[in-house]
Amino acid sequence: MSNLAPSTDTYCAPAFADFNPEHAAPGPTPERLAHLEEHGFVIINDFVDSPWIAQLLEAGRRLTEACAPEVGYDRLDTSRGYVHRTGDDEPWAIRGIIHPAFGEPVFMDFHGSDEFFEFCSSWCGGMQREDVVLGHTLLWCNARKADNVLGWHRDLPWWGTGERKPSQRDDRATNTDEYTEEVERKRWEEIRADNKKQTEERNGVSMFLALVDDECHELIPGSHNRWRTPLEHDVLLPKKMKDAGIPHTPSWNGEDPLPGQTAIRLRAGQALIRNSGTIHTGHTVPERERNTLAIGWSKWSGPSEEEPKVEDARMAWMLDPAVREALPHEWMKVAYDRYAATRKLGDTLEDRYAPWDISQIKSGKVVG
Repeated sequence: MSNLAPSTDTYCAPAFADFNPEHAAPGPTPERLAHLEEHGFVIINDFVDSPWIAQLLEAGRRLTEACAPEVGYDRLDTSRGYVHRTGDDEPWAIRGIIHPAFGEPVFMDFHGSDEFFEFCSSWCGGMQREDVVLGHTLLWCNARKADNVLGWHRDLPWWGTGERKPSQRDDRATNTDEYTEEVERKRWEEIRADNKKQTEERNGVSMFLALVDDECHELIPGSHNRWRTPLEHDVLLPKKMKDAGIPHTPSWNGEDPLPGQTAIRLRAGQALIRNSGTIHTGHTVPERERNTLAIGWSKWSGPSEEEPKVEDARMAWMLDPAVREALPHEWMKVAYDRYAATRKLGDTLEDRYAPWDISQIKSGKVVG
């Protein structure tokens, strides 16, 4: 695995994974792909010497400061994006960073740069600019007042049919039939088949690119491609489903490290490529800065015959025509059009804005 080392910090995992020098050759080398397939993640160093990193970090710091709750809308209208906030309204992830209202064009410039696209093209077997669809970008940051710990999860539905629903209309943990072991095992076989397809075909690549040293991402290596343990089931199963009687083995106190829990230690310019099926979490502390960019490109699968779906509130800002107009290249606008053709805005405030911004809209501080 990627140079495991004991942790000396009590706030995070009992072990770290560092960049492995055996993965220093650029692009999708057999060593990197084998590690990704076996462990569910790989750390790459392709952008360590990139001049983009310093520019992106400066912009990331400006955005993080501008999204502080006491700043309000004095520096930028955060309702033009979607800012994830803690209970104290501190930002921990910022979406909308390519919206022109955020005033930081370096993010979209990097997204469309030759350096970044050529990496993605190499990883995906020669993907061309005319092949792609625009995906999501966001900036991970750290709250300043207290630790911020996310719940353990996978980035894909492991229950029911696997259908993805907008976060504002997500009815997970309402139907016990979706959480039976029979349904879960059927869904798990679908996930494993998709894992194999992702590794072999590589129709897209997304990464967590550290703009400053980052130790916040924690995961269970190998959990992307094996049946969960009883303890992991207890960790992942929603409380509502436990209360509703879904069989499980109570075995976690909500605090102790999980078996195999590993913190990914990135240096500035290193990036994490991770399988979305890994069991993972995030943990930031006030005294340690986090500025990490989630970014990537994917191949377009062709026109959809389905009706456009209501966009997730977290990405509703992308349907603002101003985003398209600000993109620096015509091929990026084509990629945007492919994305926008499959989505539509919902009708409510909850369909379009983050909770903090909704409260500001209702109080009259911003129009919305």
